[in-house]
Amino acid sequence: MTINEIMEKIREGLTGEYSVDMVYLESQADKYRSAKNAKEIESAIADLAYEILPDDKREVLNKMMYIDGKRLDVVFAEANKLIQEKKIDESFKLTEALYTKIRMNYRETESEVYLSFRNTLEHQLYLYFYRPSKKLVRPVFDLSQMVLLHGYNLLELGRAEEAARVINDAIRYNPMNTDAYFELAECYKSLHDHDQLLSVIKETLEVAVTPVQLSRCYCNLGFYCVEVKDYDRAVCFYYESLIYADHPMVPAELHHIHTITKKKIVPPTRDEVNEAFAHYGMKCGANEDVVGVITALAKEAVENKDLPAIRFYLHMQHGLTNDPEIKEMMDRYDTLAKERGQA
Repeated sequence: MTINEIMEKIREGLTGEYSVDMVYLESQADKYRSAKNAKEIESAIADLAYEILPDDKREVLNKMMYIDGKRLDVVFAEANKLIQEKKIDESFKLTEALYTKIRMNYRETESEVYLSFRNTLEHQLYLYFYRPSKKLVRPVFDLSQMVLLHGYNLLELGRAEEAARVINDAIRYNPMNTDAYFELAECYKSLHDHDQLLSVIKETLEVAVTPVQLSRCYCNLGFYCVEVKDYDRAVCFYYESLIYADHPMVPAELHHIHTITKKKIVPPTRDEVNEAFAHYGMKCGANEDVVGVITALAKEAVENKDLPAIRFYLHMQHGLTNDPEIKEMMDRYDTLAKERGQA
């Protein structure tokens, strides 16, 4: 279906009663969140939501959703485009306006908190780890990514301390946003703040959900160890990172360690790797609680016969565990999806 056809179908479901229609539109946004043209559909649904608003509510929405007549996501897209064009100063002006707007209009209250989860998994992980007592309000836009972009610009402009403060705000809008944790690590690298760097790496490992994220954490651990001259353990972490994902920079980092220590670099034993993790109060591999939540969601998807969700969670589960039984299930459902034309 084209976007126009999708939107026409969505319009047919409107009742004319504002409160009912807004819930309906939110459900439609969720429905199409994993579609190939999800961004365009989300934007069209946002336009439709604005169109049906009563005048008094439209005034409130203007305050929360627009900057100089442009919706926040439009400003965000323009800022991203400027970054791609290496126009950081120009992008910074837009992200600063975004950050100010978000900070003023999406504040946590005694009863509510705004959180921008990107998928059901992030939402469920948040519920598991934080056990919130406040009402969770999901804003129309991804506030965490918008704030993070401002932090990125600050770091690019050499303002690492400010960037770290802003990126911590991005994490508050989505504590499961690993992109923000990785950018925060870059801030602490720039500031040569070794203690904070190690702390944020550990925080990232607690919420990492993919092999690539784990690998990047281990690369950061290798960087940290080089900074504190713990070269043998740096080698352990760099080699461990390669188990989860291939990083072109790892050989160069290992060569750098060789030039410093003048020692031959050889793959560490499993005992040496385990000792390196234990030395810093960690275990290798994914957080068991994260795996547990993913396993529970996979089981629920199987019970509901939700094939896309089954495949999503089984692939994640296998990526973190490399469990052959999970691989067998994953392959079986992948085959089923191909047979149904849903691959």
